[in-house]
Amino acid sequence: MTRIQDSRVHSPNSFRRELGLTDSAAVVAGGIIGVGIFANPSNVARVVDEPLLILIVWAIGGGIALIGAFVWAELASRFPDVGGQYVYLQRAYHPVVGFLYGVALLFIINGGSLAAVSILFASYVDRSFVALGPAGIRIVAAAALISLTAVNVVGVRAGSRTNNWLMAAKVAGMLALVALAFSRGLHPASHFDASPAVVFRGASVHVLLTALVPILFAYGGWQSCANIAAEIKDPARNLARANVLGVIAVVVLYLSLNLAYLWVLTPAQVAASPALAADMARAAAGEAGARFVALLIVVSSLGFLAVVILTGPRLIYAMAADGLFFRRAAELHPRYRTPVFALCFQAVVSLALLTTNTYDQLLSYVVFADWLFFGLTAGALVIVRRRPAPPSSDIARAPGHPWTTAVFIAVAAGIVVNSFFAYPAQSLIGSAILTAAAIAFFVTR
Repeated sequence: MTRIQDSRVHSPNSFRRELGLTDSAAVVAGGIIGVGIFANPSNVARVVDEPLLILIVWAIGGGIALIGAFVWAELASRFPDVGGQYVYLQRAYHPVVGFLYGVALLFIINGGSLAAVSILFASYVDRSFVALGPAGIRIVAAAALISLTAVNVVGVRAGSRTNNWLMAAKVAGMLALVALAFSRGLHPASHFDASPAVVFRGASVHVLLTALVPILFAYGGWQSCANIAAEIKDPARNLARANVLGVIAVVVLYLSLNLAYLWVLTPAQVAASPALAADMARAAAGEAGARFVALLIVVSSLGFLAVVILTGPRLIYAMAADGLFFRRAAELHPRYRTPVFALCFQAVVSLALLTTNTYDQLLSYVVFADWLFFGLTAGALVIVRRRPAPPSSDIARAPGHPWTTAVFIAVAAGIVVNSFFAYPAQSLIGSAILTAAAIAFFVTR
């Protein structure tokens, strides 16, 4: 694998290194910020009802995400190759582990997410701006997927610029939402009592872990940027820095938004809200505020789609380069230097899930699949640390390893085990899919 990937990265027919640190950090942050932060705080408030404890568990979730960012940063500095997480798993374990991650990413994680978020995007357009109807929602959702795929076909720079603009719009909208919340005055709706007896009243390990589940979903996505390592300038340095900077920026934004929610609404109102961000904006600025939030969610949805469409096909390219996927997926367009076949294949999978309505079931598998491979990837760092490596100055070492890495692995294991209790059917079916893929791997090999 090393010979194949190195030759592709440095040959005249390889990817073009056109992305700098800012572009890469925008991809990291854009892969995290979707629509979860506009709704998931309600799920958290249903579990913990003290305002300061709500902020604390969101900070803990941000800390776990930051540990993950440091782990991925070190792995990226050791293996700055196209394919990211697939490469880390393939190098540390048997090649079948990397293959299984690629299968899960294409058919479960990315495929289901793209279908679901495109539907959410079109639904908000229908609800707040232009009446589309059921058929129109499907058409607009498909058009969004096809348009963003076409943008990425014509070059990584075009895809990155699209993501940068959408990311800037998302951040500006979130900051405006925070400013809108605090414009209502100095007296918050929630009562912030800093007494430990009040803050941690009723708290337990089980309660905190339950509250962390929707939080970690909202923080997920820092791993996406690693897939485009072959198109980043000086990836050993810039990719590692982008991971950390992108996650830190998101943690600050998420904590600010949660404080804004609690400034305008009480924890009970946050917990009862079916459309939290819109309800908060409506309370602060009337229907104009709610309409602004709808526009923000539309932009955030498009931003998430842009990042996933940009990064996912690079992993498929890496698998194809190793002979683990259709050979055409390892070919780049002669002019644009993009994996056109992989981009189109990902779009076809997402469109199939979009039109058959199976995407809603597949989204339930994301919990199991995503965190299964998150834990395995963190374990890969433990393995590669024992092997010979480049000089230490070339590696962005994860601080606190192995203790911080062990904490991350333990959290991932807890989420995977809990998924069998929370979503038994989906987790068992997801396990069956991965088992079938493993059997197919060894039979075809």
